[in-house]
Amino acid sequence: MRLKVHHTAGDGKGWALDEDLRQIRLALHGVVKEVSATRAQVIHAPFWQNLAMVEPSILRRAFVIAHADNPPFFYVKQPEFAAGQGWVDLWVARSREALEQFHALNLPAIYIPYTIDPSLFFPIEDKKKIRSEFGIPKDAYVISNFHRDTEGGDLRTPKFQKAPELMVSILKRVRDAGVPFHVLLAGPRRHWIREELAKEGIPYTFVGKAGVEGDDFGVNILSRERLNKLYNATDLYVIPSRWEGGPQSAMEAAACRCKVLSAPIGVSLDILEPSSIFQFAREAASQIMEDIRSGVLNSTIEPQFERWQKSHTTPVMMHALRDLYNHLPENESFQQKISDFRTSPFFDAWEQAKFTLRRRTSLPRLPKVVRWNHLPGQNTDLDEIMAWVRQTLEMWKVSFTNSTEAECDIVGWTIQDGHSRRNTFQFVVPGFPVEKLLPGATLVAPSVQDILNLRSLDISNPAFVLSTPTKPDIQSSDPLIVHKGDRNASLRIFRALAAGRPVIYPNGFAYREQIFWAGLTYDEDPSVAFQTAISDQIELRQQAKSNDPAAAQHALRKLISI
Repeated sequence: MRLKVHHTAGDGKGWALDEDLRQIRLALHGVVKEVSATRAQVIHAPFWQNLAMVEPSILRRAFVIAHADNPPFFYVKQPEFAAGQGWVDLWVARSREALEQFHALNLPAIYIPYTIDPSLFFPIEDKKKIRSEFGIPKDAYVISNFHRDTEGGDLRTPKFQKAPELMVSILKRVRDAGVPFHVLLAGPRRHWIREELAKEGIPYTFVGKAGVEGDDFGVNILSRERLNKLYNATDLYVIPSRWEGGPQSAMEAAACRCKVLSAPIGVSLDILEPSSIFQFAREAASQIMEDIRSGVLNSTIEPQFERWQKSHTTPVMMHALRDLYNHLPENESFQQKISDFRTSPFFDAWEQAKFTLRRRTSLPRLPKVVRWNHLPGQNTDLDEIMAWVRQTLEMWKVSFTNSTEAECDIVGWTIQDGHSRRNTFQFVVPGFPVEKLLPGATLVAPSVQDILNLRSLDISNPAFVLSTPTKPDIQSSDPLIVHKGDRNASLRIFRALAAGRPVIYPNGFAYREQIFWAGLTYDEDPSVAFQTAISDQIELRQQAKSNDPAAAQHALRKLISI
């Protein structure tokens, strides 16, 4: 008998998530029976956040499979993920990096890689004809990037995830060395980088309508046919992002036999050769100049094409999805849920209709009264965080009580025994004693590394990263060195970054989720990275991002809203 499956929505924009939904449905055609959420044994979400559109009681009784389009270390910084950790029975990781992160967070996951359709992206022999079509210099060394570099609401500030400012920094290094090249840009929301390249006198071609001053999202999205041509007009595609679920561009470029230089992220780590991965701007610029002079990256083209073809094409995803559903009845968690599976279509449909109406008509609201449960004087770091939380709640006119009748519990170092319920949020810091943790509370930690520390102690509470504003550590201007094995450095790192100090940290730690391009890693000896950081201190300082009070307030509000 075929399993009854409901697929939640994609992104509704014709982008990657809608393509995922299309491929999932195509792969499972004839294998499962598609039904409404109210009749489903399995809820399958190509975009996990759209599970919020399903009535919670249905999610509790069905087996829930969800794809993560970004790495889980990114999502653990989103308030909604605190609930998502409880919704999903099996996560689908799209890269080996994502699979490792799910396992580090003790979340059940299976690896089904991102794929692209080989009929859409493929090599084209006549590159000069393509360059002529788009007005690209025929004999130039063309460096391309087709990612967005700003958000729709703010077209002048670089999008933190995509790191376009790092790409400009790399290009300036190559230009300053006197090595000629030409930049090719395409896609919507490229206002910032176009302006920066013009300011720096770096030659570029933008494929699209350049005169749109406002958001050009609906104007400059390119068809896959045009994108395929642009990859084929490219000598080197550069991916400077701080994090990615894919990116799809790594697969698309590899499929077109285009050379790639990428940050160590997502699918790039699965497909690209080691020489195609860079750790910092100086290294990337050096690789570009060597490739322009001697074609040092030519040897990466075929291995990258072969890896894409072997593991990241549409037929691979279809086979993996079918295999998942064929073996799903053997899954222990699935058996436990399905053994108690009961559905009342009319009752469930009524509950879903009421839930949908509430979502559309009732906006989330702050609790009017919270139960405050924190004993000051036990930990200065925690006291500082709890003082900020209380000050923020007071600004929002939230009242405080000791009564258990409050709508929400805000907990630090507990005074009285806590009671576990849905709206209990406990703030923790590095080294927080396990015996003070409340069972069932949602834990709020300063960094991803702090959550990993809790998971290593078998603490399974839902967890969320909230990086509150931090006072800068101005005792020194030298780079901060985090010594190997130090798992409790998150707050020292934030203070160093707030002071503009680069951070040198050991490989293999989640500190990267705080530092990104504002520091360097080391394996055994930090001295080489330290000297490089001294040389590049100005640039690394420019890449640092201090904790934003407005962003922290926004995250806190979403977390505790009812």
